[in-house]
Amino acid sequence: MKKLLLVIMLALTTQVVTAQVASGQHLLFEGVEMKGDIYEFSKVLQRQGFKQRQRDLNQLYFIFKGNLLGHSEQIKVNFSKKTKTVWRIMAQPHNVPLDEIVDSLTARYGEPYEAISTSYKWQLPVGFILLEAHDGYDPNLVFMDAAGVATFKEEDNRN
Repeated sequence: MKKLLLVIMLALTTQVVTAQVASGQHLLFEGVEMKGDIYEFSKVLQRQGFKQRQRDLNQLYFIFKGNLLGHSEQIKVNFSKKTKTVWRIMAQPHNVPLDEIVDSLTARYGEPYEAISTSYKWQLPVGFILLEAHDGYDPNLVFMDAAGVATFKEEDNRN
């Protein structure tokens, strides 16, 4: 009985998340929806003050410099191979205290659903945000848009 209830709850949760992703909602990164192809997304980021520093069409990423959580940082934007759909943004905030990053993300996205030592995860209906910090290293911050990830997996034949 417990297994049946768990399966039903999981199925309903999956349907809600799928419906929200299918409805065209995307994860926000610094107030910008992570949607569209890398060229459209690049234009929007540049209007927000980010400067494109590098792009590698073979390795499927663009590098930008701009304000992230109130600090000047470099970000890496990954996109899918065929449709160039944005699916992941990564950064390593330099010289920013971990608790300041956690507080900023919590103010924007709510309490993390997972907080273990120096690892935090915000699970949202439209994607997730992961923050990991290891002693002696700058933290890794990853934004992943659910619709973009689905496109990436489909194009790359990952299931």
